[in-house]
Parts: sequence; structure tokens; C-alpha cells
Amino acid sequence: MGTTTTNPPAPTPAPKTNRIGLQVVDYRGGKTTLCAGCGHNAIFPSALLNAMYEMGVPPERVAKLAGSGGSRRGRVFYERSHSFNSVHGRMPSVATGARIANKTLMAPA
Repeated sequence: MGTTTTNPPAPTPAPKTNRIGLQVVDYRGGKTTLCAGCGHNAIFPSALLNAMYEMGVPPERVAKLAGSGGSRRGRVFYERSHSFNSVHGRMPSVATGARIANKTLMAPA
């Protein structure tokens, strides 16, 4: 009788991580509630979150600041980051104050 050889199962590849050891899911938050037809989702949150992941920016260093409108929902999409909503037209002064108070913060444009 012949013997059959079975190959051991291939090891599961390790999840892809960035230069600071985080996976892309570490940058994700809740499901988007932005209008699918406006194109806002292509930039925010998708492209912005992917850029932060690729650059290895720790989510805790990001401050998502917004005024009125759909952008104010940013905290939902950035669970591990900082977020602040203000009234329309006041973001320059709010962002300046946040940056002065915590020089390690980054604010996506």
C-alpha cells in the first residue's frame, strides 16, 4: 500500500499594518450617513482615513473640526480621534485654539 502525504494548511497571513503597527480598521469609525450622491464620501471619510493610515498618523493626534453641514458628523467616522463642532464660520479661531492648547494635534483640511 502506498502512503499519501497531505500538505499542512497554509498559514494565515498576518493582517497588513502601517508603520506604527495599526491596521486600516483602527482608523475606521461608524458607517457613513452622508449622502451617497454628493461625492463627499469619496473624500471624507474614505480618502482621508486611508491617507492617515498610509502615512502612519496615530488617530489620537487628529482633530476633526467642523462647522455646520454634513462635515459635522466627523466624530462618527473618526472614533479614536478628537472632534469639535462649532457654528459656521468660526473654525479658524477654534482650530487655532485647539492647536495652541495641544501642539501634537493635526487637523485634516
